[in-house]
Amino acid sequence: MQNSSFKTKFAPTIVLVVICLVISAALAITNGATAPQIAKINKEQADATRASVLTEADAFHQYEGQLNDGITEVYFADNKTGGVITSVASSYGGDITVMVGIDAEGAITGVQVTAHSDTPGLGTKAMTPEYLAGYNGLSELSAAAVKDSQDVDYIVGATISSNGIYTAVKNALQQFNDCGGVQ
Repeated sequence: MQNSSFKTKFAPTIVLVVICLVISAALAITNGATAPQIAKINKEQADATRASVLTEADAFHQYEGQLNDGITEVYFADNKTGGVITSVASSYGGDITVMVGIDAEGAITGVQVTAHSDTPGLGTKAMTPEYLAGYNGLSELSAAAVKDSQDVDYIVGATISSNGIYTAVKNALQQFNDCGGVQ
């Protein structure tokens, strides 16, 4: 009687614990095997995006100094042609991540949205290459918000997304200036 009580009460629990341990070990092994490849792919994609927003750069090195709020990384071109700054700002669906190329004179050479959670088809209208090209050549964004800007238009219906990009670009320009320009 005691043996059947053990089987009905404790055996299923032991089996589930063993299954959980085996699955956890399998996941840990899989993660260990794929993590380096995922990191390599992410680095290659980030390098390609950096090269697309600062086309004159030959290679990049990471800036090791102080980063302002909202700035996640700063890279400068090895040939001193400028820098690329990744900035995060609030947008409609959450945070929006923007990579901004800035030449040695402090003018924007390219802007690309690298991550967002905004509404496809509506908020993403502010992320088209045509819209983002409107930032090229600018070296200052003085308005508090895109709707008050004389330099950059905003997309009607995607005002919050437009403002998220504007804020991220403005923060990137500030970081570039705070770094003292090209390093």
